[in-house]
Amino acid sequence: MFTNTFDSASANQMNIPKEGDLYKTIELHGVTFEIRYGYYEDIDRLYEPIEIYPDFIRNPVYTNDGFPFITLMQAPCEYYKRINADPDRDCGNCKYMERGDELIALCRCLKNRKTDST
Repeated sequence: MFTNTFDSASANQMNIPKEGDLYKTIELHGVTFEIRYGYYEDIDRLYEPIEIYPDFIRNPVYTNDGFPFITLMQAPCEYYKRINADPDRDCGNCKYMERGDELIALCRCLKNRKTDST
């Protein structure tokens, strides 16, 4: 009979992060984001937790001057302009993307900029 001896104590000894553990704190343009370990989908619970980035499409966050934060892997908006031959169609391949830290960036497209009237 096989007994699974891998438990949470074993995970701690191997430095495997637990759900909710802090991965990194990122500060960009005066806004602070805590990136924690977790799961995007329930099926992912079969594996180790991964870094969970904000969903800026559902919960937009803007700089003080109105530019939206994005994640490099999020689906692009209607103003997307590809900068390279990479077949991936995401914000990380858009000419308006301004690199930030890790997978968080800014969209510098003026049409996406939030003004006082929007």
